[in-house]
Amino acid sequence: MTAQIQDKSNKSKQARQKKNQPKKQKGKGKRKGKKKQKKVDKFAKVYSKQKKSVPVRDLYQVMRWPKYIKIQRQRKVLMKRLRVPPAINQFTNTLERNTAYQLFTLLAKYSPETKKQKKTRLQKVAESKVIGDNVKSKKPLTVKYGINHVTSLVERKKAKLVIIAHDVDPIELVVWLPALCRKMGIPYCIVKGKARLGKVVHKKTATALALTDVKQQDKNAFAKIIDICMPKFNDNVETRTKWGGGVLSSKARKAIEKNLESSQLSKKLMQEQKIRERIIKEKLEQQRLEEEAQKKKEEEAKNGKPEADKTEDKKDTKKKSNK
Repeated sequence: MTAQIQDKSNKSKQARQKKNQPKKQKGKGKRKGKKKQKKVDKFAKVYSKQKKSVPVRDLYQVMRWPKYIKIQRQRKVLMKRLRVPPAINQFTNTLERNTAYQLFTLLAKYSPETKKQKKTRLQKVAESKVIGDNVKSKKPLTVKYGINHVTSLVERKKAKLVIIAHDVDPIELVVWLPALCRKMGIPYCIVKGKARLGKVVHKKTATALALTDVKQQDKNAFAKIIDICMPKFNDNVETRTKWGGGVLSSKARKAIEKNLESSQLSKKLMQEQKIRERIIKEKLEQQRLEEEAQKKKEEEAKNGKPEADKTEDKKDTKKKSNK
């Protein structure tokens, strides 16, 4: 009995071991060599079961742009399409890059005081008064800004150079200023853009700046800038009379070109048709003349005498009758 019980326990152990062993896969033998592992990008997003990354697409047209960007682009397109009068179109003619750089380096030297600088200057004056020293503090030479202040300087002929921004909105604030500068004989220039002018004056934006005077050391550089500005802006008649805009879109241009090509083709076809008609007419006339000549020959053959001889006989008979 004990032997039988031991045999049963051994069989049960063997059965358990078999269950725990991993199953061998059928039909798959051992492969030689190591399997190559694919390089997987850790940061690539997986969009499907097959683990394929989505291809790159141009989403420019699908993109939902902010409203102010839409308005900017629409305005730019409108300014191209519509006919722009010379008074507004003159603001597209701006100062060149190199001269603009020279101008802004000069303006940076004459930028107005900040609130801190002014406070320290006034404190020093107050301290000197307390001590008893009568020190007079002169206002430093600075750039003048503000449209009303600049206009008053131009009217009094105190401004030596006026700098106007090209992208003022609304443009009516500045549209008359070039004409006033020309009338008063003050050199002016149009520069990109209002934010850059504002930076000189410690503001967000500035419509126009004016220089009333310059230090002795900067007079040569200032004279060079005026020599460039006078012929380009004050004495330039083309910019005052030139209309802007009127540029068609690529779609419209292609349509016009297509119409022109079709009209040219139609003209060519018409000319070819006229030539054909003329050739046909000439051929028909030639045939008619040939037929007439053939008929005459046939008649002559029938009568036996040519028509020339008949006319001579008629003349002879007439002469005899007259006698």
